[in-house]
Amino acid sequence: MNGNKQFQKKTLFLILFVLADLFFLTGCPRPAMRTSRTYFAPPCPVQAPQGFYHTLEKGQTVYHIAKLYHVSVNEIMVANNIHNVSGLVVGQKLFIPQQGYGQAPPSRTGTGPVSPEDALCIIGPKHNNSYWRTITVHHSGTFQGSARGFDNNHRHRGMGGLFYHFVIGNGTATGDGEVEVGFRWIRQIKSNRPNDINICLVGNFDEQDVSQAQFNTLVNMIRALQQEYDIPNSNVRQHRDIPGKHTDCPGKRFPFQRLMDALNGR
Repeated sequence: MNGNKQFQKKTLFLILFVLADLFFLTGCPRPAMRTSRTYFAPPCPVQAPQGFYHTLEKGQTVYHIAKLYHVSVNEIMVANNIHNVSGLVVGQKLFIPQQGYGQAPPSRTGTGPVSPEDALCIIGPKHNNSYWRTITVHHSGTFQGSARGFDNNHRHRGMGGLFYHFVIGNGTATGDGEVEVGFRWIRQIKSNRPNDINICLVGNFDEQDVSQAQFNTLVNMIRALQQEYDIPNSNVRQHRDIPGKHTDCPGKRFPFQRLMDALNGR
């Protein structure tokens, strides 16, 4: 009789133990553990370093573009899934593979104005071998233009190609606030002043005003460069501020104080 009671107690204990185990495994929900959350910036809207886009202009052929960017016709056709070159139209964007960087005109990054996140994408990750210390703002002194046109002009003037690292369009040849990246930035090489980043806004600011899109893009580009290369506001300057320069660039109507106020968060 005692043995039977002991067996019943052991059985009851075993049942309770199993029920308790099931309760903890599948029973009342417990508060969720806090986990760290990583926020990722939205996908970069600009073209990745593997290449860039060229907008087809009147009279251009794939052969002309291939020669311009030092790539083969076949590379362009494969990259753009082109089977019949007669189907190309003016204004069409063609992807140029990375081999085309060389001495080619700069790549276009997309329409502007650019946001702070876009600006970081455009300048890319920090180049550890580069020590950029100053940012100089220019205007083109022309009412219209693009990095490609300036590149051709600078070559004819013996400047070795586009002087500027970045060009911000005004809605004429490129989008208003659109950024074009020069080969000097891609290669991380100077213009004629060591450690000086040169940004040009298309326009003649002796006679016209900077567009709001251009201004917003300029602010975000400078902030991104400052963030990556630890450049203080005191090292952001106008071309005419450089000692020995006899110029009014970036123009009498350029809102430099407004730019500095924006960089200072005012």
